[in-house]
Amino acid sequence: MSRRSILVIGSGPIVIGQAAEFDYAGVQACRALREEGHRVILVNSNPATIMTDPEVADAVYLEPLTVRSIEAIIARERPDALLPTLGGQTGLNMAVELAAAGVLERYAVELLGTPLDTIQLAEDRERFKSKMIEIGEPVPPSIVVTDIEAGVAFAAEHDYPLIVRPAYTLGGTGGGLV
Repeated sequence: MSRRSILVIGSGPIVIGQAAEFDYAGVQACRALREEGHRVILVNSNPATIMTDPEVADAVYLEPLTVRSIEAIIARERPDALLPTLGGQTGLNMAVELAAAGVLERYAVELLGTPLDTIQLAEDRERFKSKMIEIGEPVPPSIVVTDIEAGVAFAAEHDYPLIVRPAYTLGGTGGGLV
């Protein structure tokens, strides 16, 4: 296997109940990639993580997790690949935004791990439901609602308790039981 240069996106700020697991997973992934002989470039906006220790990656950038700042790092470092899944929701969002902005294509950066279409499928509740039905997986009755009245009308038809899940947040932030 040839040596590759791989950009890893961290999860950004750690808040209670989320992101710490991505820091641990990110450290382990960086170590494994380096053991395999790859050059690891890490970007994370949070300096209070283990993964931003200079010993974890070959190059560490403490920069905002935005398309603009990550594109500047890609232009400078010229990674062969991007591994966004260790950055949790932040990393997934950045992969989608970088692809939409044409950055990955412009710099010929391969997306490692979960394919872009799969990320988008999993994020979009309606597309995900359709895919589950298509492959024969059972799904509970559900609808996409954008206002309280639609949610109350659905509840009147299907009864409580209900699970409320926002779209575009795989970690479940903002969801709950009603």
